[in-house]
Amino acid sequence: MAQTARSKSAATLASWKVQAGDGYRAKVVFAFRSFELRPADIRSATAVLDLIPRTEEEDSVWHTFGDLLCGSEAKEDMVALAELGARLPSDLARAVLLLPDRMRQYVAYARVSVQDPDSDYAVQMRRVCRTRKQQFTRAVNNLRQDEKSWFVQNIFNPDGCRVLALPEAE
Repeated sequence: MAQTARSKSAATLASWKVQAGDGYRAKVVFAFRSFELRPADIRSATAVLDLIPRTEEEDSVWHTFGDLLCGSEAKEDMVALAELGARLPSDLARAVLLLPDRMRQYVAYARVSVQDPDSDYAVQMRRVCRTRKQQFTRAVNNLRQDEKSWFVQNIFNPDGCRVLALPEAE
């Protein structure tokens, strides 16, 4: 999987896809690296947005890319996966800018993502808010009232595109 994360071209990426497997983690690595290699590709952006976690197990995958998965894992493999994991919020923001019709799902995931103290998901939302203000505000307003209140008081306030949930300093 680390080879997939380190791929420098779409051709190399495709060659590693089969070896990486078909699990959720492998799909995330492939889709996000593919999008990073082709940042204007709508299909790649769609694949990234389709992988927004829907379960606790999937969310756990997003926040454990730098963790040791097996005893024989090389440090450089862990680093490559950790770096990809750290880029997920930024890549997701770029993807939703290409596909603003997916804004509701993007905004809704913020509540889960910011539970990780290292997540910079809310910070990345600033760019989305500033670039797609109308769609972003509409997505926030479409949250259930209790979710919306919690969102604008604890995560991100669309008025002024103000980040409230900052990652912990390292």
